[in-house]
Amino acid sequence: MKLPGEHQSVSAYEGETLWNHSAHIVDFVKAVVEDRVLRNDGPEASEMVSSLRNLVQALEGPASVRGPTPDSGLAKDLANPPMPPLEAVVAVLRWAKDHESNTRIDWISRILPLQKFTDICQKVYFAVDDYTEVDFILANGYLSYVFFEHVVVSGRRDYGEYCRLCRKNLHSALSRLPLLLPASMEVVAALTLGTYNAIENSQGTTAWTFISAAANLCQTLGYHRLRSSGENDRPLRAAQERLFWSMYKMERGLSHRLGRSSNIHDAEITLPVGYPGESRQVRLARIQGKVYDQLYSPTGLSRPGDERGHIAGALAGELRALIHELNGEISDAINHPGDVATDPMRVVYLRCDLICESSLLCLILRAIPMAANSLGGVLDECVAAARDALDIHDQCMRDVRACKNDSFMVTRYINWAILHCPFVPFSILFTRAVQVLDATDLARLDRFAASLQPDESASPESSITHPYRLYELLCQAGRLYFDSNATSSLTADPTLLYNLPDSLGELDFGMEVGTGILDVGGVQGSELSDWYYGNQQIMSLLDENAMF
Repeated sequence: MKLPGEHQSVSAYEGETLWNHSAHIVDFVKAVVEDRVLRNDGPEASEMVSSLRNLVQALEGPASVRGPTPDSGLAKDLANPPMPPLEAVVAVLRWAKDHESNTRIDWISRILPLQKFTDICQKVYFAVDDYTEVDFILANGYLSYVFFEHVVVSGRRDYGEYCRLCRKNLHSALSRLPLLLPASMEVVAALTLGTYNAIENSQGTTAWTFISAAANLCQTLGYHRLRSSGENDRPLRAAQERLFWSMYKMERGLSHRLGRSSNIHDAEITLPVGYPGESRQVRLARIQGKVYDQLYSPTGLSRPGDERGHIAGALAGELRALIHELNGEISDAINHPGDVATDPMRVVYLRCDLICESSLLCLILRAIPMAANSLGGVLDECVAAARDALDIHDQCMRDVRACKNDSFMVTRYINWAILHCPFVPFSILFTRAVQVLDATDLARLDRFAASLQPDESASPESSITHPYRLYELLCQAGRLYFDSNATSSLTADPTLLYNLPDSLGELDFGMEVGTGILDVGGVQGSELSDWYYGNQQIMSLLDENAMF
């Protein structure tokens, strides 16, 4: 194979993070550890305390970032890389062509037209002329998704193995991409597929590297600008616009997740938004950009509270309109399921979108300042939105686990719905549950953590355990505190703090502990900043193989 340029390995930038330590939740876990050490409750408790201490060290230590690791086995055999059998590839390509309305097949056709993907696969399998690394990436990326969707429908184990082989090829080829790439539609598509692959492997920083390069190439090629085109050029231009919006949605989502400014400002984009389903997703991406720029960027966090509240209220209104639209799509999919045999996960994919939008709504509402002497530090509607998001997640996990044809479905769901958002409802409810010793919310958080536990039968590829381990440890810390301080009379007056240990009594979660009453003032910019970057630091562990 030929590389489209001088060969260099992609490596992630290892600079300083935007924050040095986490606040609130990390301080709480530290206090729990100190308190339990003083209590000396026995071997079992000591093991738990040790795990919690490791978690604190991981959160407070310098963050590491991972890049894609080359597959040495494939690298030694570049002249003849292993691929699925030709007859299986032909069959699955025909299946994809016959099922273009399938949710995921429709999604991937927005990156490149299905016929274009098919032509590239033929180029790789019948290489009269040598094919490039980009061709190899596109062929394996496309085939991995098509084989996966076929497995979901058919349950064929051999197709599951072909899917994993293509994913392995894709991962290895992405790690060999050079730093400088030519500006072409195929390269943008390859980088976009690389972004999806990195997200599904819990590599947010690597995903950002790929999507930033794709965004820069899109601007170089002028895909973000409206241009007149002749009749013959119209299909190509339409494909370029669909590719741009696919890149745009991913770039905005990662910008929001990682707390970084977008590579493309909306003021620079003159393209009209596409068809209805695409319109909702692009509108969501634009709201994500506004949430970071106007509320959670350094400039946004420095705004006066009333101005920030006004902006957040307007953004919440925009997002609620999208959520209403999405609920209509879900209702329609349930009442008019169409061909369930060929698209059984459509409702799950839509509910996954609903979780992401609900989580974003929580983040917006969290930015609205509270009135003086309000309990819990956040609006009641923010708490309600967080509970709704967790309840939707419970339903989605039941649906995903009911899909027995491919265990990787669970990992894929967790990476998109929980890790990519990022999922702030947990942080919001955790803080409130500790503040007011709310047993119902703590039980809801326990269920959320337990739902992420991998199945015993899961393959090594699908057994990403760190999300489960992180949330399990946080819930254990909350349970230890709750069991030490809850009393039967708390239900009658949740504003009282009872028998706080000295180390735990120093915690404020943005509150002042005075005469036994929780005196919560308005949410100041610095307090909101501490909460936001603290949550970002916790989520950053899920982009690393951190052991705790």
